[in-house]
Amino acid sequence: MNFQLPRSSAVPGRARSLFRLIAKPLRSLRTRRLKVPPRRVMVWSVFSALPMTMVVLLGTYLSYHFHEQLVQSRSQVDYTHRVLGEVNQLFILLQDAETGQRGFVITGDDSYLDPYRQAVGATGPAFERLRALLVGSAIQNSQMDRLESLIDSKLDELREVILLRRRDGFASAGTRIAMGQGKQLMDAVRAEVQEVVRTEKSLLNQRQEVAKLRERELMKVGMYVAALSILMRIVLAITLVQLRKRRVLA
Repeated sequence: MNFQLPRSSAVPGRARSLFRLIAKPLRSLRTRRLKVPPRRVMVWSVFSALPMTMVVLLGTYLSYHFHEQLVQSRSQVDYTHRVLGEVNQLFILLQDAETGQRGFVITGDDSYLDPYRQAVGATGPAFERLRALLVGSAIQNSQMDRLESLIDSKLDELREVILLRRRDGFASAGTRIAMGQGKQLMDAVRAEVQEVVRTEKSLLNQRQEVAKLRERELMKVGMYVAALSILMRIVLAITLVQLRKRRVLA
C-alpha cells in the first residue's frame, strides 16, 4: 500500500492562509469598534469643552465682581484715613497760630508771629480740603459748619489780641487773654474736632470690617472655582472612560 505524506512545505503555507482568513475579520471588527467617526469626535469635543468654559467664565466674572468690591472697600478705608489726617492737620495749624500769638504777646518781637502767619495762611486751604472730603455726608457737613464758625471766631480772637499788643502794650493784651475767651474757643474747637474724629473712626471700623469681609469672599470664590474646575475635569474624565468602554463592548 502506497501512502504519501504531504510535503512539509505545503503545511505551513496552508496554516498561514487559514490564520489570515481568521485574523482579517477580527482586525476589521476591532477597527470598527474602536474607530469613532470624525464628526462625533468633534461634537464630543465641543460639548465636553462647554462645562469647563462655563466654569472659567463664571469664575472670571465672580472674581472680577468681588475684586471690584474689595477695591472699593479699601478705597473707603483710605478715604477715612485722609479725613482723619486733614482734621489733625487743621487742629495743629490752629495750635501753631495760638503759639505764635502768645510768643508775640509775651516778647513783643514780631518774629514770633511767623508761625501765626504761616498757620493762618494754611488754615483756609486745609479746611476746604477737609470740607471737600466730607461733602457727601449731611451729618459731617453739619459738623464742618460748626467747626468753621469756631475756627473763624478763634482766628478773630487771636488777631484782636495781636492788635491790642501792638497798640496798647502787654498789659492790655494780657488782660484780654486773662478773660478766657481764647481758651473757651480753643476748647470748643478741640471738642468739635474730637467729635469729627470719633465719627470718622466709627466709619473706619465699619469700612475695615467690610474690607475684611470682601477679602474673605474673594478667597472663597477662588476656592470654589478651583474645586468646581477640578470636579468638572474628573466628571469629564470618567465620562470619557465610560464611553470608550461602551464602544469597545458594543
